[in-house]
Amino acid sequence: MIAHLPLAALVVVVASALNVTSAGARPGPAAATIADAPARRAPQQFRGPEAWAAVDIDGRPWSDRRLRGRVVLLDFWATWCAPCLDDLPRLKRLHAQHASRGLTIIGVSLDRSSLRDFRSWLQRQGIAWPQVREIGLYDSPLARAFDVQAIPASFLFDREGRLQATSLRGEALDRRVSALMEAR
Repeated sequence: MIAHLPLAALVVVVASALNVTSAGARPGPAAATIADAPARRAPQQFRGPEAWAAVDIDGRPWSDRRLRGRVVLLDFWATWCAPCLDDLPRLKRLHAQHASRGLTIIGVSLDRSSLRDFRSWLQRQGIAWPQVREIGLYDSPLARAFDVQAIPASFLFDREGRLQATSLRGEALDRRVSALMEAR
């Protein structure tokens, strides 16, 4: 039955099932947002692609092999995605705190805007980490390789290139990145 509902109705069904209000909080004294939900560990059946590679909007190549020795957060997002935009201040803080210590954030944008408009938007927002532009939305090569079906979607890799967690947001993202940065 749910498969035939329009997206707006599906959001209402999911929010109702989770008992989430329009403000994103659950009723009660200890209100929590979905962003503060515990991080989902990488499921056993999905370990990420064996290898991945992409080229950012500046023509720089990125790959799992090239990033060995660094903690990597692959963040699938778009400028039209409200939850993705909510995550930007946190990603900026993580980048500022940990980039010099070995954290690489790579944004994978599913935007369809022109490259010129996208670069302008990034500059206005002060986004300094590499951006890969996948204009095929969920059918783009990287989105298919990582089985991305909704955004925001994140994939956190340790320094050995092993997938450690998916769909990290909020404080869970902070804690997990910090733990991986401290691990040597």
